[in-house]
Order: sequence, then C-alpha cells, then structure tokens
Amino acid sequence: MALTRRTVLAGSAAGGLLLAANPAAARGQTVFAHGVASGDPHADSVLLWTRVTDPARQPVSGIWEIAEDERFAHIAAQGTFTTSAARDHTVKVIAEGLTPGRDYFYRFRALDAVSVSGRTKTLPVGPVERLDIVLACCAMYMFGEFHAYRAIADRDAVDIVLFVGDYIYEYGAASMPGVMDQRPIEPPHDTVTLADYRARYAQWRRDPALRDAHARAPWICMWDDHEIANDDWMHGAQHHDPAVNGDWEQRKAAAVRAYLEWMPIRDPAKADPYGITRSFAFGDLATLALPETRLMARQQQLSLTGDLDWHLVDRRSGARRVIVDPAELKGLDPTALPQGVTREPDVEGFRRKLANPDREMIGAKQRQWLADELAGHKQAGRSWFLFGSATILSSYIYPDLTRYPGGKAALAPMYELTRHGLPLLNVDSWDGYAGERDKIYDLFEANGANLLVLSGDSHMAWINELHHGERRIGLELSASTLTGPSIGELILPPGPIGQAFADDNRDVRWCDPRAVGFITVSLTAKGVDADFVRVLTPRKVTGKLDIAKHASARIAPAGLSGWHLD
Repeated sequence: MALTRRTVLAGSAAGGLLLAANPAAARGQTVFAHGVASGDPHADSVLLWTRVTDPARQPVSGIWEIAEDERFAHIAAQGTFTTSAARDHTVKVIAEGLTPGRDYFYRFRALDAVSVSGRTKTLPVGPVERLDIVLACCAMYMFGEFHAYRAIADRDAVDIVLFVGDYIYEYGAASMPGVMDQRPIEPPHDTVTLADYRARYAQWRRDPALRDAHARAPWICMWDDHEIANDDWMHGAQHHDPAVNGDWEQRKAAAVRAYLEWMPIRDPAKADPYGITRSFAFGDLATLALPETRLMARQQQLSLTGDLDWHLVDRRSGARRVIVDPAELKGLDPTALPQGVTREPDVEGFRRKLANPDREMIGAKQRQWLADELAGHKQAGRSWFLFGSATILSSYIYPDLTRYPGGKAALAPMYELTRHGLPLLNVDSWDGYAGERDKIYDLFEANGANLLVLSGDSHMAWINELHHGERRIGLELSASTLTGPSIGELILPPGPIGQAFADDNRDVRWCDPRAVGFITVSLTAKGVDADFVRVLTPRKVTGKLDIAKHASARIAPAGLSGWHLD
C-alpha cells in the first residue's frame, strides 16, 4: 500500500517538506484540487479523469501519463489534453494500448503543476484466481463524514469499486426534519441548474477521503435517482415541481451533463445521451452487467397515496363483504362508520398493479441486451454473472411495525399500513416493477448462470436469495448508505426490525436497517465471501469501523448454494 502511505505522508510534516522540495507537486495541490480518478477499465484501456482549477477560467492544455511503476520510470502511454469552462475544466482521456490484468499508475501535468498519482488496473483475460470488489452507494456529505471512503482508500485488496448510485444528493441545507446537517452544503439550495450540479460534485470531490478512494482503484459507476432528483423516471421525479424547479428536461440534461463531466465513466453516444448501459468481462471468472434504470425506459412509479384504492368492508354478518353498491355507499358516512364496517386498503388490487407486465424499468431494448450478455457469458464459460442494480432486485414487504412501540407519532399512518403486507418505500425498486422483474428472472433461470446481484439505494443492508416461483435462482448483496442517515434512523421504531424483515420475507436472509457502510466482495471460481463493513461513528470526526456480518456461498456441481452467515 505504498500509495496510501504516500498520501498519509503528504499530510504530515515530513510530507510537507517533500512537497516544498518539489514545487510542481506542491502547486498540484491547488491546480488539481479535486484529485484524480480512473474508471470503466477494459482489457487494453482505461479512462483517466481529473479537473484543472484555473482562477482565470481560461482554456488549459496539459499532459497525461500512465506508467507501469509508481516512479513513472516506464511510461506505458501518454498524451495531451485541452479543457475549458465549457466542461467545467474537467478532463477525461482514454489510455489505450495497455496490458490486460495489470496495475498502472497515472498522473496529469498542467499550469506548471503535477497532480497526485493514482493507481488503476486493466481487466484481465484468461484464467483469474480472484476478484475483489467494493460495493458502495448513497453518500450524503451534509449528514456524515466520509469515513467509508477513507476505509476504501486504505484497503489492500481492491480491483474495482462498483458504485451503484446516489453519488451526490440534490437536496439543499436542512432538508430532513429531525436530522441536523453535519457539514454545510454547496449550493445551500436544491440542485436544479448546471452550475448547481457542478458545484455539488466539486464540493464532494474536495473531500480528501473521497479523492483518495478514487485514486486507489478504478471505479465502475451507475447513476440512480439523486444524481438528478428523488424517484426520477423518464419524464419527471417525485422531487421535481415544474412550478418551482422549472422544466424537467432542462434539469435532467443539466444533471446528466454534470455527471458525465465529473464521473470517471466513458461517455455515451451523442445520439443516446442516457445510454450508459455497459458490461465488463473479468477473464474466465465473471461477467458484470450494468443496466440503466432511470432515464431510458422507466415509467412513473406507483404510489400508496395515488394508486392504492380503499374499500368499505362490511363484517356485520360475520362474513367479509366489500361494499360496491353505489346506493349503499352513498348512505354511509366514511367519518362515522357503523360498528362492523371498516375502511380497508385494496391490497390485492395494488399488487396486481405492481405486477402489470407492461410497466417497465429497463425496457425491451435493455432486456434483449441482457439476454445477449447472458448468452455470451455462458459461451465464455465464466463462473459468475454479476448483475449490478441501482435498486434492490429481491422482493420484500415491510413487517408489521405497529408491533413495536416507540416509533415517531407523525409516522403512525405509515406504521398502520404495514399491517397489510405492502411494499412501502420499495415501490421505487424492482418490487414496483414486478412484472418486468419476472421477465428478467425468466432470462436468468433459462441461462442457468451463477447469479449474484450487487445493488444499493435502500439505506439498509441486505443479504438476499432471489426466488422465481418456488425456485432459488440467485443471490443478492445490497449496500446501505456510506454516511447515513439510515432508514432505521429516519423512520423505523426501535426493536429487532431487521430480524422481522428476514422472518417475514422468503428472499431476505439478513437485514440491518440501521447500517452505515459498504460491502467487500471476493469472488473465486469456487465461491464468494462478503463482509459488511460498518461505520460506527458516521457523524464524528474520528472514524470507527467494524465488520457487521460475514456471508459466504459456494459453487458446487449441483449449483450455487444459499448463503452461509456468520
């Protein structure tokens, strides 16, 4: 871990002396204030990223280098770049002609300054013994320190950081009642314009822990909703009011432009601006497929307030009878119902809406792409098919929260709904698009791949087993928030709620609704091992972490096992 030691040294007194002896490196702390990053590796190439801070805001030219050693004695590739205010002075280049499956070091030079060096790695070809992935999502700068990013930067074994969404959040200051901001946010209002989104990314990337995590290894990234606005879909979002925020298409275009400027991701074709669907092959060990789930095909989410119908139910005769006669309904006052008549949600009707096969999250074009990826994976004979999903793929309902005293009084109506076995916040995930999920499950099951889903979004940690009908067809690991707040902190009553999720849902093996942290995933041809790395002090300056849960599964001649937990 020489790179990490060097980073630590640069912040010490001795590091200061070294920087003073190298004026170009010292100036690099200002000129390249947002660090360096790499991403979307191929077997023979990788994307390199930085940003040049130029007070004059003029076009800037510079040099990039990628080397086989951290002293840059053996340069593997180099080139020039030009950037300007038109792209917020960010830089993205593709280093080509590289050797598969090896580590490289890279840096940038501009304005008489040299950046810190980053470490990256090309994808392997042929036999692969082991693949180490860090799975992460959901970083809220204003609500917690980036201790998780520091831990990622300091890890010895990281081949890829897989970030499955919510890299930034669009919310302004003091956005969550009952949760105090820990750090001021830029801009202080919701991000709407291009300048807003750029400023938000810039603030995140000035954090030393995040800078070092990007410099540690190549990242593979996918957006979720908060890179634009909460619960977004093709033509809008829950957190977008045209009367307040203006035109949705303009906001969406601004957010996507800033994302592509600031994130280490290969740009989509101009004719397909949201087409960041992609896949990666890790030699003979694994295929990673990463669909776009927000802007290309997603239809608007259903909601409990708008799409859950309610009945008046008569039990006065002992049997349950839904009152449908208009004359009888007219004679009843919903605010003063007679004894034996109750107002109840149409749970089955809502489930039928969720299961409508015409409702889509990724659409027919991406489903065909997924089928093709599965076919190629099978032909290549790789051990693992990894499906990267911004939201949880497994099915679950909330347990009956009315069984647990001490919840928030304002949330009593929500707690009451949990008595009926409904999905709640997860209508934005695959539970809200269950019909299309069945089509995807058909593809997985027909292919017979050893399936591992890597997902995020929920601000809870999960170990799941996917079922299609009565059959287990794969496994899932789902990361919580890197910073907090967790869903447990925000809305759940005290008590063993995580165990209740596991007890009430066949797909759920383990759940920690108060988890903050990330997941490490180690794959071999024989199995998978995963650790849930938990941040115990997300709001304190000093980070304290532990391992909350270990999970493992094995590939046997009879197929992929279920999870073993310890």
